[in-house]
Amino acid sequence: MPHPSPYAGKPSPATTPAAPPSTSSKAPASRERRSRSRHRQLILEAACNEFAAKGFSACQTLDIALRAGVPKANLYYYFHTKENLYAEVLEPLRAPLQQASSLLSREVAPATALAAYIAARLQIVQAYPLRSKIFCSELLHGAQQLPEAWRNELHACNQDEIACLRHWMARGLIQAVAPEHLLLFIGSATQTYPTLGWQIALIRGKDGPHEQDIDAVAATLTRMVLAGAVAPPRGVVRQPGRALAT
Repeated sequence: MPHPSPYAGKPSPATTPAAPPSTSSKAPASRERRSRSRHRQLILEAACNEFAAKGFSACQTLDIALRAGVPKANLYYYFHTKENLYAEVLEPLRAPLQQASSLLSREVAPATALAAYIAARLQIVQAYPLRSKIFCSELLHGAQQLPEAWRNELHACNQDEIACLRHWMARGLIQAVAPEHLLLFIGSATQTYPTLGWQIALIRGKDGPHEQDIDAVAATLTRMVLAGAVAPPRGVVRQPGRALAT
């Protein structure tokens, strides 16, 4: 006589619907992720202010923790070392700087490329004033705290920029100037606002630069670079120009 199935009157195991995930277990995990993200962002913002004010060497992790309102141990939990935190603070500049560098292309007319390059450099400064100040200070100190991979990328970008300028010179499209010094001039000029804000406020009688000031800097700097570096068409004699109003 056949034995009755133990699953008689019940759904078979293969067709038994799985129990829905517990919403109560999802909520704590989601809150934990948000809390970690918020703490991490607070530390990054505090570090950005501290590094900009004091520089890498003088900045203490305790000061960053106090500004962020978190235990000092949290810094090491999220970033492990002061060097890692410093690199994370500067990381948002990495891609924009590479994109700006790529605008100096030998396939583009020098006047167009240089104007776009100057505008892009100023946009970086405008978007990341404190990070730009930290980056400028880091370069002045030999880029000792930048990760090696980033230093190599910056070096490669600089070499591409120099090669582009030399290509234009060889074709007679720009004046025979030292390309390294031209790039240094543009770099220092576009860094003025984040690094010399107090001086600009004194000269302009303002608390800080505004968007109109950045536009005026871009126009003035572009005109200066193009007037000094871009070769005029053959047979054309440059006429004295009027100074741009500020």
